Amino acid sequence: MAGVVCSHMGMMENGRSEDSAALVPGSRTATEEPGGNAETRPGDPTPTPKPRRSRVRTTVKLGLCLVVALAFLALGDRWAVLYAQNMAGKKVQEALKLHAAPEVHIDSFPFLAQAAMGNIDRVEVNVPHVPAGPVSIAQVKASVDDVRIVGNLPTSVKGAVLSKVNGDVFLDFADLNREVGASQVKLAPGSGTNTVQAKGDLPVAGKQAKIRAHAHLQRTGEHGLRLSVEDTRLVVPGLLTYTPGKGGGLQLTTSAVDTMDEHAVEQTTGQRLLPGTPFKGGALDTLTDHPELLKPAGIDPSLIEGLRKVQEPKVAQKMEFSARLPKDLPGDLRLRGITVTDEGIRAQLTGKDVPLGG
Repeated sequence: MAGVVCSHMGMMENGRSEDSAALVPGSRTATEEPGGNAETRPGDPTPTPKPRRSRVRTTVKLGLCLVVALAFLALGDRWAVLYAQNMAGKKVQEALKLHAAPEVHIDSFPFLAQAAMGNIDRVEVNVPHVPAGPVSIAQVKASVDDVRIVGNLPTSVKGAVLSKVNGDVFLDFADLNREVGASQVKLAPGSGTNTVQAKGDLPVAGKQAKIRAHAHLQRTGEHGLRLSVEDTRLVVPGLLTYTPGKGGGLQLTTSAVDTMDEHAVEQTTGQRLLPGTPFKGGALDTLTDHPELLKPAGIDPSLIEGLRKVQEPKVAQKMEFSARLPKDLPGDLRLRGITVTDEGIRAQLTGKDVPLGG
């Protein structure tokens, strides 16, 4: 009995539920699909979408703001670098007493962060035409590692200390040839490693004598270098080679010897006529005093007289030079190894703990 009553009440409730659903406007019954998704009927409320598009817009805006902020920071850092480069150039100009400020490039980023700590990683300096005695140094190019700033940025910087300096001192052959004042002689790379030769033409008695000399390059102490000329020779191609100065003499070429009277030369000068054997002193004087001995070879005695007037010390003096770093350079800057290139002479520049400024 109780079971029948409960069953009847359940049926009545189910009936009311179905009738209510049918009578209430806009009501719906969700029918489950096999996939578990509810079927939406006309009149159902539209579900609220997730705010994905709004989040994407916010992210894009934040990204753009970050990019703009970083761009302004980078721009400010570069402006600070330009200011520091200009100030450093003036300090170098004052220290070296230059007519113009050198080129300074600060290769550090972020510069402001490093400057705030009082140290700059790397700086490159290019100084053109430094006076160095009789000649000028064409270029001093150096890189500086670990620059310690003295003072406070940006307005109270007193100077800096260059912890480590490495670079080159370059002397251009074109500048040297112009400045040493020997118009007939030019300096050029020699045939051997790191050697220099001097060569040129010199008119003598209607002939073009070629000047040939070897130059000896060496450091003078730790701050200078010197070029001294040795073994100067005057060559008249096809005829002779004359070496001026003490110990010099006249050497005839093989082709010249073959045209001359060997017996007559030996009888007159007391010296055998052999290629490569120099005529010196009295033998050379006697040979010059007898033009008939030289005539078969096409040699005029005036040529020998003209060559003998060329004094080796004067020729060498015009080609020699010395160069030295300015005496009042700050700190421990020194010259090291010397290298000869096609363009000129390079010497390694080193230094440590070099003060710059006050």
